[in-house]
Amino acid sequence: MDILISVIGAIFSNKNNNKLQLRKLKEDHYVSYIEALHNLAANNTDNNCVSKYTYSRDKLFIVGSEKVVKSILVFEEKSIGKSTNLHDKYLTDIIRAIREDLKIKDKNFPNVNFIK
Repeated sequence: MDILISVIGAIFSNKNNNKLQLRKLKEDHYVSYIEALHNLAANNTDNNCVSKYTYSRDKLFIVGSEKVVKSILVFEEKSIGKSTNLHDKYLTDIIRAIREDLKIKDKNFPNVNFIK
């Protein structure tokens, strides 16, 4: 009986460890993406910034939730390189999706924007 309890405990411990590692990986990729997006917004003519943004975005697509990925794609389609008043809305949608994926509870998360 003790062996069975030990095996079950090891299985649950491994499962929780995997969840924690995935959360940490997501956090790292989300922060990297936001940094790359910030740098791109600050200097969108720099090929290095564009390259870092693309690389960070593509890595995020591996671990990000479906909602985060969709929010990024909508943001890019509707606002990057276009003159629109909806830029801040789409950016806020990305941040809200990331916070939701990381299980950060928000009731009244404000609209955000990048300051240049």
